[in-house]
Amino acid sequence: QRSASAPAVVFQQAPMGAAREDVWHVIKTYWPLLLGNALEWYEFTLFSYLSPYFQVNFFHRSAVAAWLGFAITFVARPFGGVVLGLIGDVFGRKVAAFTSIFGMLLSTVLQGCLPTYQSGPAAGFIGLCLLVVLRLIQGMFTGGEIATVSTYITEVGNPRSLASSLVMIPATANLGNLLSLLVTFTFEGALGDAAMTQWGWRLPFLLALLPGSLAIWGRGRLGETAMFLASEAEELETGKAKRAMMKIWELVASYWPQVLIGLGAVAAPAINFYGGMTWSLVSLKKHGLPIDFRTAAGATTTCMVLLLAPVVGCVADKHGAAWTQFITGLALAAAGMPLLISIEESVESPWLVVLFYGLGFGILQAFLMVHTLQVVELFPAEVRAAGMGLSYNVGLCLFGGFAPMVFEAAESWATWMPPLLLSLGGAVTASTTLVSLWLRSRGRIQPTHVRHEPYFYCCGEERFSNFQMQKSEEEIKTVEKKRSAVEGFQPVVDI
Repeated sequence: QRSASAPAVVFQQAPMGAAREDVWHVIKTYWPLLLGNALEWYEFTLFSYLSPYFQVNFFHRSAVAAWLGFAITFVARPFGGVVLGLIGDVFGRKVAAFTSIFGMLLSTVLQGCLPTYQSGPAAGFIGLCLLVVLRLIQGMFTGGEIATVSTYITEVGNPRSLASSLVMIPATANLGNLLSLLVTFTFEGALGDAAMTQWGWRLPFLLALLPGSLAIWGRGRLGETAMFLASEAEELETGKAKRAMMKIWELVASYWPQVLIGLGAVAAPAINFYGGMTWSLVSLKKHGLPIDFRTAAGATTTCMVLLLAPVVGCVADKHGAAWTQFITGLALAAAGMPLLISIEESVESPWLVVLFYGLGFGILQAFLMVHTLQVVELFPAEVRAAGMGLSYNVGLCLFGGFAPMVFEAAESWATWMPPLLLSLGGAVTASTTLVSLWLRSRGRIQPTHVRHEPYFYCCGEERFSNFQMQKSEEEIKTVEKKRSAVEGFQPVVDI
């Protein structure tokens, strides 16, 4: 594998003040990326919170069918991740970022305009078909969104505080999820079930238009990343179409172990979010938990995630992405089953539900935010967006997209099955991280391409490392060559 023997570069952990400055620079300069990311998850989770109304209007009151409609979106995510990832790797990160937010916004707003079975069988059938098409389109552009934004921030962020910058992506994703929950439950409480079923379910989709337009405007003003311009300068002699095909072949032939590792790294955060948090919150409604307590539980979780984001970033910048993912994966494997059982058995004591749900899922989801760094670091700049798009979205589809449907079906068979599946998600991520560390120690793969250390820093030293820690003269010449190329391209970018 070409990059397996590449010399490693070590970055010292940033002081707390410097890390804050780095993160603030990312927020201040690249806010359109973070706003679009929050909007992505607002749009994406709306369907889950509105699923009771979709059951009535589109799926003949079948909960399993409605969750299948939710899962359809995830089927398109890997395709969109690869296609928009290739656009980002060939035409630029900026082009892919603009395309993804435009496609997401369009498909979301149109979902709020669909006819339903309330208008008759023919209108309902047409509405259902259009809903499936729009969900697939939304999934495709959403899959490209996470690949593009992660790649962009990885390449513009300071390596010394890379984790602190990248946790902003899942943090804003959780913020989008909170907004989705608050908007849905606010309309639900104000309008009531009858009005929500008839027409109120459309309003949260239509509300996305204003912030989505702002994100589109902001992304149109962003520049290109230096890392992309450097790799672009080395490939000018190759046509765009040929380069795209070459990147697909390179990704499949040379980086398939990284793709599989990325898939497993996503398992814990995906099943915790969509199976543990999303499905259980909707399930609690069926078990009679009042709307105020469901809102409080969801809001507490998101507040915990946002409050812990700086702590998680500092921990990952000190100990590394692999260490953080491994420890948190083990924690989910051990605590996931008893946590979900405790929540389900506390419905008669609503404040206990808020406590268990808010603190339990909040802490777990906060420390699982490092999965973005673990996955995006697996790939070099030449195939980073496409590799991130493929591995992340396939993992999210398998472990997240189908989780609510599988949990719903499993609960009808045995009530302890969903909690068991939640714990298994943590075990998958922990074991995948161990495999990646073993391959790293043997020199089989290089799981980091921006910041090689810390990756698994434990007991005062970097573990499972088999790479030399100084740059070779050849690499220094390569860096200088890329820097010169970027300087030559910069006037074009400015124009």
